[in-house]
Formats: sequence, C-alpha cells, structure tokens
Amino acid sequence: MAQALIVIDLQQALQDLDQRDQVVATVNQRIDQYRAANRPIIFIQHTEPGMEIGSQAWQLFEDLHALGSDTYYLKTRPDAFYQTGLEAFLKMNKLENIEICGAQVEFCVDTTTRVAYHLGFKVDLLIDGISTLDSELLTAAQIKAHHAYIWEHRFAEFVTPATPLV
Repeated sequence: MAQALIVIDLQQALQDLDQRDQVVATVNQRIDQYRAANRPIIFIQHTEPGMEIGSQAWQLFEDLHALGSDTYYLKTRPDAFYQTGLEAFLKMNKLENIEICGAQVEFCVDTTTRVAYHLGFKVDLLIDGISTLDSELLTAAQIKAHHAYIWEHRFAEFVTPATPLV
C-alpha cells in the first residue's frame, strides 16, 4: 500500500469540479486515515495566470483537511514532479509507493500519474477522489471513465477509502 498521499490542485479556482463535495469528502476521509497512520500528506498547488500564488483562486478548498504541518509544493506545469522537489522528497524519505487524488483528471492527475510510473513509483489512485470539469467535447464523467480505462493495471491500481493502509 501507499506510503504517502499526494493531493493535486484541489483549489478554489476549481470549485465547479464534477461531484466536488463528494470528491472532497472522499479525499478528506483518506487524509484523516494517512494522518492517523502518521504518513506524509503532500498538497500540490498549481499556479498560472488567474491562479497566482496567494490569490483566492490559488487557495486550497476551505473544507479540505489540510494542516500547516503537511508538505506543500507549487507547480507551474501539469506534472507535479517538474521542478518542484517532489521526486527528491519522496526518494529521500524512501517513499516508493504513492497514492494520488485531486484534479484535473485529464491534465495534472494524468500527467503526474504517468510521470510517477515512469520514475519507478508504484502508484495507487483514489479513484473516487479525482475529478475534472466538463469540456467542450466530453462530460467530466466521460473524461474520468476514459482515463480510468487507460490507467488501471497499466499505470496505477485503484483504491478507495476502504482500502487499508498497511
């Protein structure tokens, strides 16, 4: 099972995520489990025009169970490993198995999942803890289903809050 939880881009700019409240509740349940097991919880925050550091849009969701003692990284690309220090942190702490959740499925979650896999990490995806927005071509549910089909048993295994932390 995963040794660290990585929460990607659950920020105010994405308030309209599909099933936002359920996703946050699922992520919070998992955060609480990791915290109780004294395992690292890592928050990734995207920054770009419209999501400048410190702006309201950049802030994490207020109902997310984030604490100041958690680990935080800023990113400017869809890849949470790109020039962030995340890879070095994980390797320095011998964290080879990671669990990923957050937003957006087709951008940051997908890119981070694939990069983590290629860097040699074992990746678990909290499948009910990821979401996105509708696009001009597909609904959020279709985007998620398509990516889940690609990820499962190739780049990642799926977990739920019921999956034990062992």
